[in-house]
Amino acid sequence: MSRNNFKISLIAASVMAATSSQAALYKVVEIGPASGYEAGLSNGVDITEFYGSAIDKSKQTGTNKGCFGEDCSSNAIVTYGDSRAGSEGHSYRQEVPFNYDSSFYYTDWGRNRDYCRNELGYQTCDPAWTDKLWYSFSDHGGLRRERDAWNSATYKSNAQVFKNGSLFALEQPLSAAYSPSGFTYTPTSSNAVVNGVDSNGVAIGNTSSGYYNNGSNSALIYRHRGFWGDGANPSILLPKQDGNITQKMGRTMAFDSFKLGSNEYIVGSAAVAPFDYNDSNKNYRGSVANCINNSTIKADPAAYADCQNFAFATKATIWDVTGVSSATEVQPDTFYGWQNTGDNNIDKKASQGSIRGVAVSSATAYSGKPVFVGLNTTKDGSNLFMQATVFTPNTDFAADKLGSVTSRVISRATVKDGDDFVYSNSVATDINKNLVVIGEAKRRGDKRENGAAPNRMFLASIDSSGNVGSAQYFDELNGNSGIFFRGAGGETGAINNFNEIVGAVDAEQSTEYFGKKRRQRGFIYPYTVADSGDQDMIDRRAIFQNRPWLLDDLTNGGQYSASNNKYRIVDASDINDDGVIVATALKCQPNPADPNLGYDTTGHNSYCGNGQTREKVVAVKLIPIANATSADIQTRALEAAPVERQGGGLGWMAMIFLGFLGLRRNK
Repeated sequence: MSRNNFKISLIAASVMAATSSQAALYKVVEIGPASGYEAGLSNGVDITEFYGSAIDKSKQTGTNKGCFGEDCSSNAIVTYGDSRAGSEGHSYRQEVPFNYDSSFYYTDWGRNRDYCRNELGYQTCDPAWTDKLWYSFSDHGGLRRERDAWNSATYKSNAQVFKNGSLFALEQPLSAAYSPSGFTYTPTSSNAVVNGVDSNGVAIGNTSSGYYNNGSNSALIYRHRGFWGDGANPSILLPKQDGNITQKMGRTMAFDSFKLGSNEYIVGSAAVAPFDYNDSNKNYRGSVANCINNSTIKADPAAYADCQNFAFATKATIWDVTGVSSATEVQPDTFYGWQNTGDNNIDKKASQGSIRGVAVSSATAYSGKPVFVGLNTTKDGSNLFMQATVFTPNTDFAADKLGSVTSRVISRATVKDGDDFVYSNSVATDINKNLVVIGEAKRRGDKRENGAAPNRMFLASIDSSGNVGSAQYFDELNGNSGIFFRGAGGETGAINNFNEIVGAVDAEQSTEYFGKKRRQRGFIYPYTVADSGDQDMIDRRAIFQNRPWLLDDLTNGGQYSASNNKYRIVDASDINDDGVIVATALKCQPNPADPNLGYDTTGHNSYCGNGQTREKVVAVKLIPIANATSADIQTRALEAAPVERQGGGLGWMAMIFLGFLGLRRNK
C-alpha cells in the first residue's frame, strides 16, 4: 500500500494566491556580529544566540510617518544587542531572581525547580526547565557555572554586547577601588547586556566584574553593575559608597537616561545595604554571615567562597554623568526610598527599588520634567511587595533637588486585590513623553487564567492633572480577542512617542499548567488614547488598521518576502519614533549556498528544512517600507504538522479544521 506524506497548507496557498501583489510593512535586516564573540558549543556545534536589545531614539526623518513616509534603508541607525553562549541562569536584567525572590533563596537546582513548579506550573519543570537554567545545554553559561566558578580556575563569558554588529566592552570592567588580594583578572570573563541608549547614541547596560583567578579558584567581585559607554572601557556606575561590603561588592543596574537642562543622568538601581546575612538559607559554599562577622573575610570579601553569592537591598537610583569622561567610576547622586518602610530587610527579604524607564513630559502634567517608572518595595505587614511604580516630580523638582519625587504604586497592578493575593510581583518597564506607561504583572502560580500564570501586560496613563491611572491589561483592552486573547502572557519591550508598543506575546493558547511554556512571538500594538485627536498619531495607527499585530504578519509578501521568510520574530525589544524596531528572530537557512531560501512555507509555524535544519537565534532590525499602508498587510497562515496517511484518511474539511487548531507546535 502506498504511503502519502503531505503538509496541510491550503490556507497558506490561498492567501498567497489572493494577495501575492501585497508588499508587507517591514524589511528584516540581520544585525548580529559575524565573528569575535565567545562561542558556546554543544556537541561541537556553535549554538551562540544573538538578541536585539536597544536602538538609538533620535529621529532621522522629516515626516511624522517616519520610515513609513520616506526611505530609511540607507540610514545609519545605531542598534545594540547582546549574545548568549548558553543559558544565563538568573536574568542579567533583574535585581532579584524572577523579579520575585527578594529572600535570595533560589541558590540551587531544587529551589529553582520549586519556583517553576509553584509559579509557572509547567510539566517540564523537572527536569528540562530547571536543567536548562542550572546546567545550560552548552559548554557556557548556566547558573551552576556561576555558583561553582569558585572551584574552577577559569570562567568563560556567556553574554557579550555589540553595536551595529561589532563587539565592544570586552576589556576588564573597572573596579579601581577594590579587587581580591592574590587574584588576577581573567580576560573575556564578564557577562554584559545592553538595556538602553542615551541621547547621544551611547549604550547603557549591565556588566559583571568578570572573574579573577589565583590558579585554582575564580572569584567574582560583582554580578552586575551598570555601565555607560560603547568602547572597550565604559564608565561603571557605583553602588552606595559606605566603606563596607556594599561599596566593595555592591550591585547596580542601568536602564535609561534623561537630560535636564544641560545635565545628563543615568537611571537604574543600586545596592545600599547587605541582605539579611544571618539567614542560613542564603548560604552556598560557606556562610554569608562570615562576610560581615569575620573580620578577615570582611576586609577582603571577594577573596573568599563565602561571599561569592552575597546580595543586597537596592534603591531606585540616579547617577549624574554630566561631563564624565569614558572609563570612569561614577558615584550615585540620588536614591529614592521604599514605600511604608525604611528597613533594608524585613522577614529575611531585602527591600528593592529600580527605575526601568524615564521620559521628560511634553504633556501638561510635569511639563519639561522627568517622570520615572520601574518597581519599588511596599511594606504590607511583614510582607515586602515588589510592585510597578511611578515616581512623579514634585513642584520643586530641579537639578539640585532630584530627590523631590512622589512614589505612586500603579493600582490594579498591585500584588494584592483587597485581601486576595493575585500577583507575585509587577514592574513598569517604559514610559513615553505622552506619559503612557507600560509594564507587566506576574500572576501567582495559584491564580491561573486560561491555563497559565504568565506576565500580564498592561498600560497606564497619567492625565493632565498628574493623576496616575490604573493598569489596563492588554487582553481587556482588546476584548480578550486577537493576539491578546484572555490570559495572554508576554513581555513589554518599549513604547515610542507615537504610542506604538512592542514586545513578545503568547502565540498560542495551549495550557501551561501541567504542560509546557507557550510559544511566543514579537508584536506591535498601536495604542489609541481615548482623547487623542492628534492627526499624526491617527495616520500612524491607520497603517496598522488601528489594531495590534504579530510582527510576522507584517513581514510577509512583496519584494522582500523571500528574504523576510528566513525569519520569525520572537521578541521586539525597542522602537524609535521613525518606527524602526530592534528585535530577536529565529532564522532558517537550510542551504547556505542559497541566501534567499528560508522556511518551507510562509506559515507562522512552518518547518525549517522539513524539520531537519536547526534554526538560529539572531538579532534583527525591522525597517518600515516607505509608503506601505494597511492594504499591504498579508497575514501568515497557521499550518498543521505533516499528516501521514495510509489508505483512507480524514476528509478535507476536517483537515482544514485541524490546521486552524495547530495541533502540533513546530517551534
